[in-house]
Amino acid sequence: MMVHLLFIFCSALQDGSTGLVSDQLTLYSVTEGADVRVECSFPSYKKNWFFCKDKCKQEDILIETTDAKAFQSGRYSIDHKPKGFFVTITQLTKSDSGKYGCGSAASSSRNSSTFIEIIVVDAKLVGAEKTTDARTGGNIVVECSFPHIETNMYFCKEECEGDILVETTSDTFTKKDRYSIRHVTGGFVFVSIEQLTQSDSGWYRCGLDGPDSKDRNQRFRLNVTDALTTSPKTTEQPETTKAVILYVSLTLVVLVIVSSLSVLVFCRKRICKAKKPHVETQHASAPEAEDDPSQHAYTEIKFVSVGSSHSGFHGDAECVIYSVPRVEASSDEPPLYSTVNDPQ
Repeated sequence: MMVHLLFIFCSALQDGSTGLVSDQLTLYSVTEGADVRVECSFPSYKKNWFFCKDKCKQEDILIETTDAKAFQSGRYSIDHKPKGFFVTITQLTKSDSGKYGCGSAASSSRNSSTFIEIIVVDAKLVGAEKTTDARTGGNIVVECSFPHIETNMYFCKEECEGDILVETTSDTFTKKDRYSIRHVTGGFVFVSIEQLTQSDSGWYRCGLDGPDSKDRNQRFRLNVTDALTTSPKTTEQPETTKAVILYVSLTLVVLVIVSSLSVLVFCRKRICKAKKPHVETQHASAPEAEDDPSQHAYTEIKFVSVGSSHSGFHGDAECVIYSVPRVEASSDEPPLYSTVNDPQ
C-alpha cells in the first residue's frame, strides 16, 4: 500500500458554522480499495476523542471514544498514543475523499485541532506508465509526482499536439469542462476526468511546461467500458441449495417411474379382460333341391359336410338320403316309398 502524506500550511482554515480553526492541513493520497491510517496529535493527554468529516456536526461524527482503550466502529478504528490517537479507515472508496477533523470532546462542545484531507485516487504515477480501467458515467483521479515544480502544469491526451485539456500554474486548482488539475506542495499533481464515456479511452499525459521541462511528463492509459454491457458476476449456489435440487430431482424421477409402472399394469389387466374364449362356428351350406316331377317321384336331398368334428355324419364327404315325400291325404295316387341309406 502506498500512501503519500503531504502538509499544506495555511494561515487559517475556518468553517463559519462550526468555528473550527487550524494552522495546517494534512493531506493523504490513497489508492482506491486500500487502507489509510491518519494521525491526530494533541499537546496534552485526553480521554475523549472523536473523528469526523466535513463540518463535524453531530451527524458527521464517524467514531468517538471516552477511554484509553482501542475502539472500532464499522470501517473506522481508534488506537491511542501518549499525546493523541490514530484513526484507521479500511477499504477506501471514492466517496471517502474529502476533509476530516479529529479532536477531543469537552462537555457539550467539540473542538477540532487537526484537519485532514484524504484524496482517493485510481492510480499513482511514479515514473512507470500504468493502465487504468473505468466504467462509463464514472470518474477517475490520477496522481502525478515530480521532484520539483516551478512552471506551469498541463493535462493532455495522446501526443498533446493541440489536445491540451486543462492547465494551471503552481499552487492552484483549475477545472475546465469535465477535466481538472490540482497542484499540491511537495511535487504532486492530481488530474481528473468526470462523466466518462467510451470515447475517453486512450493515452493521457500530465507534465510540466517550462524551459527545463523537456520529457518531464508521465503517461497513463485509460480504458473505459460500457457499464450496461458488462456481464454480471456469477454467484455460486451454496452446497445446501445444490443438495435440495438433487433431492427434488431424484424424487420426481422415482414418481415418474412408479406412475408409468402403475399405468402399464392397469392397461394389461384391461386387455386380458377384453379377451374371450374362441368359439368355433360351423357353417353349412343350404340344402339344394333338384326336382323334376316328370322324371322322379322322390326328392334327392344333398347334405354337404364341412368336416367339423361335431358333425353327426361320417365317411364320405357327400351323402345322399332318400326320404318319403309328403302327399296330400286326399290324393288318389298310391303313396310312394323310398329307401334311406345311412352312410355309416
